[in-house]
Amino acid sequence: MERSEVFVFQGVGYLAEILASFHEGVAKPRVVLTPALLEQLTDSQGRPRLKTARYMLLNDENREDLGFASLEEALDLGEELFSFWRDLSEYMVLKKEFVGKGDREDEFLAVKCSKRGNDVYQRRIKTRLGWMHREIPDKKFFEIKDFQVDKVVKTSLLWVTLTWDTKRGDIIQAWETLGSGFNRWLSALRSKYGEISCLRVWESYESGYPHVHAVVFFSEAQFTVFPHWNEEENKLTFRINEKEEIASLWHSHVDIQAISSLSNVFNYIKKHQEKIILGLSGSIHEQDDPKVGFDLENIKGLRTLFLSWIFRKRSFSVSGNFREKFTDLISHLHNSNMGKQLDLFGNEVLEWRYVFLGVFLGSELGISAGIWVSRLEREAVVRLLEGRSWKN
Repeated sequence: MERSEVFVFQGVGYLAEILASFHEGVAKPRVVLTPALLEQLTDSQGRPRLKTARYMLLNDENREDLGFASLEEALDLGEELFSFWRDLSEYMVLKKEFVGKGDREDEFLAVKCSKRGNDVYQRRIKTRLGWMHREIPDKKFFEIKDFQVDKVVKTSLLWVTLTWDTKRGDIIQAWETLGSGFNRWLSALRSKYGEISCLRVWESYESGYPHVHAVVFFSEAQFTVFPHWNEEENKLTFRINEKEEIASLWHSHVDIQAISSLSNVFNYIKKHQEKIILGLSGSIHEQDDPKVGFDLENIKGLRTLFLSWIFRKRSFSVSGNFREKFTDLISHLHNSNMGKQLDLFGNEVLEWRYVFLGVFLGSELGISAGIWVSRLEREAVVRLLEGRSWKN
């Protein structure tokens, strides 16, 4: 049996089903994922790897060999490849050695790898951003009743969307220069308005071109807010008079909305998590009112995940002082105490060190995808290492 055939049968779940349905004529998949095609997109062990994906899909000549004239044409294929990589459960095998006083036997552990979009990754993002839900109560910056003839409403907190003009270049150029372009935009903002703090996420349109969402807090500047009723969408949003000043610092279209409360920021982050991790989409509304709030593009979350993966982009970033600036907006904080350092099983850490032994498929270890951490027998680890040494 050829390696590509082995790969398909070991390909866990949905990918094998897609191929089976294609060959049986039951259903036509979005992309014809033949074993021969997959063989060119995986490593010698039949595993999807970022290095291989980049080499084949971002290189014009290699991509044309696969039958695609552009990355746009290969987006569906890329999503399928990414999904297979994400859902392929792989584990770091670690040797736990006791380095304290006395004798203790070594232990061996398998720890599920965090992959962009999988269950471990989801938990890590929720943990990292959990402080916004635990520590900060809601705070209203302004409400619709504040907009009166004799009153000026100001804000220092904006939600900015930066798009990419397709005339500037193809998708590859757009994604590869997105980070440097955004950093230049931030530098220009600081030069014009002083200190700022930012939470940023990349997202993809259906076309594959990127855009940026950023929650920006200005420490030294305020902007004049006005309510804007969109007749076409029958929705109220809040805009600022100084939009063009900020928009002139970016090369393509810019949309700016004023953020009326902290809860809106929380809802935005939650929706982003849902889109990026679960592939959902929707809108953020104030107090469950569908006519007041922020629109979220009905983009394909999977497309964003794939493109962020292949271009090695972090899906979101938070500036170092963003948390500090947010806590300054309220009158008090809930203090959090650091507990004892715990190991992978929740036990207090003694004097141990961990030695990395390699990454193995869950099927090689006999571990189901739902298990994150598992103890391994020494003999089983020895056999695994010997087998891999023999293959290499």
